[in-house]
Amino acid sequence: MIGKQTKGTSFDGCVCYVLKEEKARLLEAVGVDGSPEQMAEQFELQSLLNDKVKNIVGHTSLSFSPQDSLRLQDDDALMLKIAHEYMERMGIRNTQYIIARHIDREHPHCHIVFNRVDNDGKTISDKNDRYRNEKVCKMLTAKYRLHFANGKDCIKEERLRPYDRAKHEIYKALKAEVPYAQSWNELKDALANHGVDMKFKVSRTTRKVQGVKFGYSGYTFSGSKINREFSYLNIDHQLERNAYSPSYSYREAISANHAPPSPVQERTAKWEESHSSGLGLLTPSPTSNAADEAAFEAELKRKKKAKRKRGFRL
Repeated sequence: MIGKQTKGTSFDGCVCYVLKEEKARLLEAVGVDGSPEQMAEQFELQSLLNDKVKNIVGHTSLSFSPQDSLRLQDDDALMLKIAHEYMERMGIRNTQYIIARHIDREHPHCHIVFNRVDNDGKTISDKNDRYRNEKVCKMLTAKYRLHFANGKDCIKEERLRPYDRAKHEIYKALKAEVPYAQSWNELKDALANHGVDMKFKVSRTTRKVQGVKFGYSGYTFSGSKINREFSYLNIDHQLERNAYSPSYSYREAISANHAPPSPVQERTAKWEESHSSGLGLLTPSPTSNAADEAAFEAELKRKKKAKRKRGFRL
């Protein structure tokens, strides 16, 4: 279950949209009645109790997975029960509201429209509602044993707005390239092939890199806004692992169907060759994954200490 929240200054358009006859079924109305226009007028009248509230309209759409369709298609009572519990946990109480179910999409969903000025003229708080909304939706999904979606990999791209489409294209490009790039320069070149631009956010005083931004089709996002795994520090850590992990396979190796030795293995072989030549001995290259991992971790710690001293630049 996903909750999408919006706020507004006028009830007329919102109520008429939610109660559009050919796609809507009114499940419950509290504090208002009559036609959509009459309901909107009653909402507006109550909002006059508190003229300090600018965004008087509260609107939340609760969307369920298509895999829950069979369970919810004929069970308005269950959907209404979930909506009631969602409102209670979000602090939406003692106010006018309507709950309407829409049947115009393949996935079940309903709309909640409520007055942010309650029956006593007090404001229904929206503080941290984005985070509370996410927490409540996850809790209710688990409680009612609803289907957990697989996230951004299952998005219907054709229905995305330009802003969201740009964000999703960047996400796909990063998902495809970050696991294979060995450096920031290599990642930048790889992303350019997807039409994605990459720039660093640099401190004006210390000139140290503080973050990374990605642009696509005129829209720009910080890495952490795309996904937490694509923050500057997380990407930097992944690039280091790619460059020093013994299991890393280069793009050329993938296309040629064979894997070259890793940087750790190459350095080890050169050291052994130089130290064994004077003795007339040939020392075999170590094959222990534990030894390679230990070398990688030591190199990683050394680089992180150097970064803290002098910063990191391309």
